[in-house]
Amino acid sequence: MGRRKENRSPFIRFLFLIYCGVMLWLLFGRSYGWVEGLSYEQMLRQNINLTPFLTIRNYWRVVFHRTNEDLFFHCFINLFGNVLLFIPAGWLLPKIWRKMQNFFRFFFTCAMCIFLVELLQLFSLLGSFDIDDLILNLLGMTLGFIYYHLTKPRKKR
Repeated sequence: MGRRKENRSPFIRFLFLIYCGVMLWLLFGRSYGWVEGLSYEQMLRQNINLTPFLTIRNYWRVVFHRTNEDLFFHCFINLFGNVLLFIPAGWLLPKIWRKMQNFFRFFFTCAMCIFLVELLQLFSLLGSFDIDDLILNLLGMTLGFIYYHLTKPRKKR
């Protein structure tokens, strides 16, 4: 029996490469900036959040209770962008690699990749390490994974 063509589509692989390029640009292509007068260690400490749901809760308050109109757009983009931008990865990964169709393997692999990206952002000072980014990104990838499984063709017996 031959392999299904769905997982080997050059077009899907091309889409994945384009998606990865866009994500790399979004994650590392902008300068985050150095605060004058702070050492590298001080910058690291300033750009790390290890308290789960702290950022999410603060952004949620701004977006849904309109506590700060000046920060509304920033908070909205961070909350929903961190989910929406990772949905395609959750759909594409199991479509391209069969091993990623197993939820636990998929989840662990995605969590490790996001963790590494967060560390790279922190130590390069091109972003911050925020545990809430990891949570929101994994939520987006999981939604994409669920969508993949809801829409994939079923085998006929």
